Amino acid sequence: MSPRLTRIALSLPVIIAMVVLAFGLGTYFGGKYLVPPGQGLAAPAEALGYGLLASLAGLAVSIVAATRMPMKALIACAVVGMLGLTILAIAIAIAVNNADHDGQPGSDALPPRTTTTTPVTEPALPDGEPTR
Repeated sequence: MSPRLTRIALSLPVIIAMVVLAFGLGTYFGGKYLVPPGQGLAAPAEALGYGLLASLAGLAVSIVAATRMPMKALIACAVVGMLGLTILAIAIAIAVNNADHDGQPGSDALPPRTTTTTPVTEPALPDGEPTR
């Protein structure tokens, strides 16, 4: 294999790992520290936006680094990047496994019905008021 193809083959895992790790870290830190409370359904979109910005920065840095690094450092970065992706995947799996189910930890079933209906005994409008 030519040295140019070897560099490309080693650069791809480094770039992919950097982009994915930067996206995960940017989303986590953006959602935890930069999204203000009370945003409702806009909060996840804002957190993903911070993740996208971080991944674009990670893409630029990793492309420049992968083209200028010596081969030994590129091999080390590829191994560390794949290890980082494995740790990220394990952390996400643990977080999903430990997540609450609608505020009821450990409960996958719907809560029992608690509403009751009572008949209305009084008229809806008091006497003497005109209806529209």
